[in-house]
Amino acid sequence: MLSRDEITRYSRNILLPEVRKSGQEKLKSSSVLVVGAGGIGSPVLTYLAASGIGRIRCVDSDHLDLTNLQRQVLYRTGGVGSPKIDLAREQIHSLNPNLELDFRMERFSDKNAKDLVTGMDLVIETSDNFPTKFLVSDVCVENRIDYIAGGILRFDGQVLCVRPGQSACYRCIFENMPEEGSVPNCAAAGVIGAVAGVIGSIMAGEAVKILLGRDESFGLLQQYNLLESRFRSLRITRRSECTCGRKSLPK
Repeated sequence: MLSRDEITRYSRNILLPEVRKSGQEKLKSSSVLVVGAGGIGSPVLTYLAASGIGRIRCVDSDHLDLTNLQRQVLYRTGGVGSPKIDLAREQIHSLNPNLELDFRMERFSDKNAKDLVTGMDLVIETSDNFPTKFLVSDVCVENRIDYIAGGILRFDGQVLCVRPGQSACYRCIFENMPEEGSVPNCAAAGVIGAVAGVIGSIMAGEAVKILLGRDESFGLLQQYNLLESRFRSLRITRRSECTCGRKSLPK
């Protein structure tokens, strides 16, 4: 049930016919794991908290660097050198103290992946490296947990919403991990900070839709290019030989 304070706080959500009080209560009872609290993770965490997602788990192992502040808008200059996960927890709690926050300073890995996704209704992957992206996809597919993957580089960003067993997954698009060094990251090639804001906001919005029971975006690859002021959406077809079509992944 929503408290009087929560009804006031989320009143603009509740006014929407697609949400109403019952939908807001559904958001309050939902659990989401956010992998990464960086450029994309900043708006994702902010809007999930503002929307009233009841339980948010987040993992990030980095310390705040001065170069992060160009796009990681959850943080401030005074936090440089501190663990990002501690700063993020403080900011999100300040925004919405009604939530259950489980923020951990650790890297998403094959050692903790199963534990981290257990009990989650949705996983949001915001990392900047392919090993993490493929691992999130694989563990969510094996455990049949919905997930949203996002990425940014230079002036571009993309979002993919996945329902394992129903829609195309990350490996349906990228079958194998690129060779190390073959694809530059933001540290090497650069990125406009506002692109992280756009992509993170889209991911948070899609998360709210999914948690409210809508499924239109599963298997849809959404792409954004800032220079061309262009959005494009592509419906991705599942590959019949992809691991997402099997009951379990190969050992």
